Amino acid sequence: MDILSLIKEKALEKKNKILMVEGEDERVIQAAAMCVENKICDPVLLGSRDTIIKAAAKRASSLDGITVMEYADIPELEKYALELAEIRRHKGLTKEKAKELLKNPNYFAALMLKVGKVDGAVGGCKYSSAEWMRPVFQIIGTKKDVSLVSAICFYVIKDRVFFFSDTDFNIKPDAKQLAQIALNAASFVKGLGLVPKIAMLSYSTKGSGEHESLKLIRDALEFVQLKDKELIIDGEMQLDAAVNPDAALKKCPDSVLKGDANILIFPEITVGNVLIHGLTQWTDYQFFGSFPIGLSKPVMNGGRSFDSRQIYDIMTACAMQCNL
Repeated sequence: MDILSLIKEKALEKKNKILMVEGEDERVIQAAAMCVENKICDPVLLGSRDTIIKAAAKRASSLDGITVMEYADIPELEKYALELAEIRRHKGLTKEKAKELLKNPNYFAALMLKVGKVDGAVGGCKYSSAEWMRPVFQIIGTKKDVSLVSAICFYVIKDRVFFFSDTDFNIKPDAKQLAQIALNAASFVKGLGLVPKIAMLSYSTKGSGEHESLKLIRDALEFVQLKDKELIIDGEMQLDAAVNPDAALKKCPDSVLKGDANILIFPEITVGNVLIHGLTQWTDYQFFGSFPIGLSKPVMNGGRSFDSRQIYDIMTACAMQCNL
């Protein structure tokens, strides 16, 4: 079974309520209708009912099977303001300030997920990643055994699946953070029933270059190996040595990966982010992302340039995460 079929099959195991932060967006409405048609999830659109009805009409999208969650319709706003104030009490947030924050769809959606009104949430389709993920970090928080949240996305390229991390959150990780990014990615890939094979990427392959920046990657590799001795991981290495068996044979013949890595860990966010945007703009490879890993609830971060099909894909991915 290919990876996309695997994700859809996992999403279909149990139908979940997926909250869409930008529920008034025409692309989001169309994607939600596709989810209903394919029985992927029960979409919940956050926004004005009148605006959503008008936007749906523009694209001839059906709202059958879709729930609209309108801020004005929520009878428990006082209770939710108290909940948010309690969560952020250490930052001095008062109930009155919490009520104001909840008028922001990103904060409201994050709290609805936190209190269990929905099973998963998708944002970042109109708002920036920072606008969506900031309240997610503040309200949802990380799993107990995870030291940081990282992002993973993947492409299907020439019948191979490649997972990329970190592409969104950790701008310039230190060695321990880079190690946690690799461990997060391995955990995610294992959850899909696949064997993680991790390459710690660099401009250098096994000492072909020498610079102080390489120590960070080598230290990160050691931290990962101390944490999980069974993990298939190697580094530092260039991209071709990680994914091309012929290049690996020439550059690092003793590598455990043998040019067959499926997880590519970037030394800093700029490299990963530029690469995924380049692949998305210049190729037809199917893109899935971005999955925030390490959060205590299922969340997906979309893209402002996504079309309705790509939004449908990340809604499917969010539904899949709910069933992991």
